[in-house]
Amino acid sequence: MSTTMNKAGRDYVVQFGGAMAAYVVVLIASIVVMQHTQLAPPIRALVAVSPAVPTVFALLAFLRFLTRMDELQRRIHLEALGFAFGATAILTFAYGFLENAGLPRLSYIWILPAMVVLWGVGAAVASWRYR
Repeated sequence: MSTTMNKAGRDYVVQFGGAMAAYVVVLIASIVVMQHTQLAPPIRALVAVSPAVPTVFALLAFLRFLTRMDELQRRIHLEALGFAFGATAILTFAYGFLENAGLPRLSYIWILPAMVVLWGVGAAVASWRYR
């Protein structure tokens, strides 16, 4: 791995890690505020959605990292993201039919973790293919 990629990787870890640390802090704070205060509905909605703000910075960190990757790494991540997108679509579509068969409704909050896990699986498979 080149020196540029090492620096890009370190920068990404710091930026993404910082965003995720901020996410945890904001998430905990929003849960505490929501459980222990009576806010007007518009303010309550803002507090409820506030944990999403640090995720924007995590996305920006990844996009910066993506622009600094070499062509092979970009291809691996494109394939991984394509797999994650398609597999998540199929899984959520299929589960929607299973809900009609009596399985419990799932919250939308599970879609992003599913995409991230499937992206990791796709990246591992694509990396293995290009060894």
